[in-house]
Amino acid sequence: MIRKALCLGFMAWGVLPSVALASEERAAPLRFDEVLQSVTAHDPRVRKAVEGLRRAESSTMQARGAFDPRIEGDMALRTGAYYDLRRADVELRQPTTLWGSEIYAGYRVGLALNDRWPTYLEDQTLSGGEVRAGIELPIWRGGLIDEPRAKRARAMALEEAARHDLSGTELNLELAAAGAYWKWVSTGQKLEVTRALLRLAEERDGQLRRRLAAGSIAEFDVTDNERILFERRALLVAAERAFEQAAFELSLFLRDSQGQSVVPGSNRLPTDQELPSGQEPVEALVMERVLMCHPDLRQVRAELDAAEVDVALTKNQLAPELKALFQYSRDLGEPTGTDLDFTLPGNVFKVGVQLSMPLPFRSERGRAGVARAEVAQTQAEARFIEDQLTARVRDAASAVRAAQERVELTQEIVGTAVELAEGERRRFDVGASNLIFVNLREQQAAMAKMQLIEAIAVVQIERTRWDTTTRVECGRGG
Repeated sequence: MIRKALCLGFMAWGVLPSVALASEERAAPLRFDEVLQSVTAHDPRVRKAVEGLRRAESSTMQARGAFDPRIEGDMALRTGAYYDLRRADVELRQPTTLWGSEIYAGYRVGLALNDRWPTYLEDQTLSGGEVRAGIELPIWRGGLIDEPRAKRARAMALEEAARHDLSGTELNLELAAAGAYWKWVSTGQKLEVTRALLRLAEERDGQLRRRLAAGSIAEFDVTDNERILFERRALLVAAERAFEQAAFELSLFLRDSQGQSVVPGSNRLPTDQELPSGQEPVEALVMERVLMCHPDLRQVRAELDAAEVDVALTKNQLAPELKALFQYSRDLGEPTGTDLDFTLPGNVFKVGVQLSMPLPFRSERGRAGVARAEVAQTQAEARFIEDQLTARVRDAASAVRAAQERVELTQEIVGTAVELAEGERRRFDVGASNLIFVNLREQQAAMAKMQLIEAIAVVQIERTRWDTTTRVECGRGG
């Protein structure tokens, strides 16, 4: 019971009371949630990922712009030559995603400047002009896929990859912030243990000097305690440096409302240490979900989709370009009445075919080879990430269990070491022990307390690692 009480007392900082820096007033303890909120709101790495997503969204919008309707037109007036010309033409075109087809509708009017001679045959219309509508349809190359559709599909896949990159960045930064935060907490609490250890030697120095003045001990004991004082002061310098370093590292994650780094002081150290709550990690229950929905995997799979679009496009472009044209037109109004008026009223149907084929296809074959190699590379990367995640899940579960077991064992060590140190000091006070054993017992107790502080911090970090590895969402953008 005594050992358990001593251990619980240390957990509440009863054995060694915490002391803030003399120049600082106690402020609200800094909790990990505050650090995490700062990371989400102000961390430049999150901002970089957010801007990457915005850029990808803009690229998708740009790619979709290839399917925006467009209007084309021209007007011409010519006189003084053999043929006079008054001509206007306007056309509305709408590219579609249906087999790469493009539909169009237009209106044109072409009239001569005099009553005798018409304009060119292709320009001449009846008095009301001509309306037309048609469709251009790729038969071979560009049917299944073409450059505009491929660009849109690639952009959409890369936008999805950027969304998962943002999710992965947030998870990775949460783990990194947890490491920095709990290192700061543990080094700060170790600093308090080191200060308390120094205070014991300082208090004993006064006692020994009074006993030396009374003639009950030799000067050797006072000198030996002075050596202990120097050793513990050196330990304090090292502990203060470690705490400052941890504060600087934490400042990379802790920022003010303006996004400026904030170096936390010892006045914001939590005065308690609580083990994180949560279910016992069971890797078999989450493995399938992690391998399906982890943002690292979903990112590389989206990149693989983009690469496969390139393969499909380059394969299609090895085929000849064969397009079909279907058009209907009708002139409106009356004949112009000029000599040689070849314009006929009524419906006109036009069907055409266009063929284009480069002979060696070296450019297309080269692009196809590059695209296939990129797909193979991305597939290999995806396979390795799967293996990595499998190992990470197993290792995180093992680490949580081991860290929790270490805490339980270290708590027992702390209780025993504190009890022995207290007993050795009482024995020294009555002359039944010497300073060497007192110093050894006190150092052992301090070391045990530092090990417990570190063990609890490791539990916090490993629990965060488990959470960030297994906390995945399978919805869009998860």
